Amino acid sequence: MPSRILRYVILFVFFFTAVAPAFSGESLRDLTMPLPPDLKSLTKIRILVQRDKPQVQVSVTASFEVVDDQGHPVLRGPKLDGVTVKPIAEGLQWWDRKLKTRFIVVRSLGHGIRIGSSGVYRDAVLIYKNQKGSLDVINRLELDDYLKGVVPFEGNPSWTAESLKAQAIVSRTFALTRMIAQRGDEYDVSAGVTSQVYAGKQIENEKTDQAVESTRGEVLLYKGKIFPAYYHSTCGGATTAADLVWHIKPLPPLGGVECKFCQKSPHYKWEAVVTPAEIKQKLAKQGMPVQSVLGIRTDKIDKTGRAHKLVIQSTWAEKIVDADAFRVWIDPMHLKSSLITKIKTNDAGAFVFKGRGWGHGVGMCQFGMKTLGELGYGYHEILDYYYPGATLAKLPEFSKEAEAQAEKEEESVGGLLASLIE
Repeated sequence: MPSRILRYVILFVFFFTAVAPAFSGESLRDLTMPLPPDLKSLTKIRILVQRDKPQVQVSVTASFEVVDDQGHPVLRGPKLDGVTVKPIAEGLQWWDRKLKTRFIVVRSLGHGIRIGSSGVYRDAVLIYKNQKGSLDVINRLELDDYLKGVVPFEGNPSWTAESLKAQAIVSRTFALTRMIAQRGDEYDVSAGVTSQVYAGKQIENEKTDQAVESTRGEVLLYKGKIFPAYYHSTCGGATTAADLVWHIKPLPPLGGVECKFCQKSPHYKWEAVVTPAEIKQKLAKQGMPVQSVLGIRTDKIDKTGRAHKLVIQSTWAEKIVDADAFRVWIDPMHLKSSLITKIKTNDAGAFVFKGRGWGHGVGMCQFGMKTLGELGYGYHEILDYYYPGATLAKLPEFSKEAEAQAEKEEESVGGLLASLIE
């Protein structure tokens, strides 16, 4: 595999290890969501690109405007070479100007707004003084422009066009579920590993752009409702049921399928060495203190071979922990999955884990998807395989004409501010 894929997978492996548990806080939660009657409000997404910063550097490569929370102009011009924004008691400081405002909005449609060294972003950026007194930065742009900054990371431009189309659709489906669920919050998704990795405009690629454009408005539904189309790097032979991993109602499209297509993944087989001291430390950090870790064994093993529980034997007592949570506590880049085939101790007394796959194992297997694309399967067939029972729907409100109309309705500063903070 090209090294570029490996770099992307390292970033990807965290995907949903933090997000998915957020959906499992309630017992047997239904993950499906009805689509709202008016989908025009979902054509633009809000992404948290920086959080809790003591200051933010801003520059713009083309014409721009900056307004405060009342819509009053702060600055506009043909370009912005660079400015530092800081939180102060009265509000925000822009250069040497003290502004009595909760936030400022920097807008430069179609061009690049650079925020420090984190990235270059399209459309509009809100710099917001949060309750801690530090700065959050939220990028708001069209959903498909967001996806153009996601798919090159979560997929890879070297993959086949059909594989990239499948990736674009599952990424769009996930984003829409978050947009519906997070409507009352300050943002829909984050730019980092707790959501889909979003790198902004500078990562955009012609091939992945085409995958996004050619599937515009296409999402996965189950019985007319949208659901989080989970995916992961490598399943190791079969995907597993989401309700075995998290406390949710069974969902047929996330019920698990056999997969023989990821055997060429560099993560199909793995080995990890973890010391008893490290396990003790990680458990204590989670509020589960043990004395000396004497042994560890798998439990609640499903038909794919994944362990959903681990039994930790110590000098105090046995502790039963969630296997997928345990791998995240240890390090999901090291202990790559809960498909653990063997645990033994080495001469130094450390535990040697052997297993297959990378990620939680729910939904689409990316390396399997990659292989299916190379074998000539279309994106419809790839999605049908990994999400059985789901239907592919095209949402008309996401046409270019609908987005242009939404943009026209938002031309006023008041409309922009309302949409950014709604």
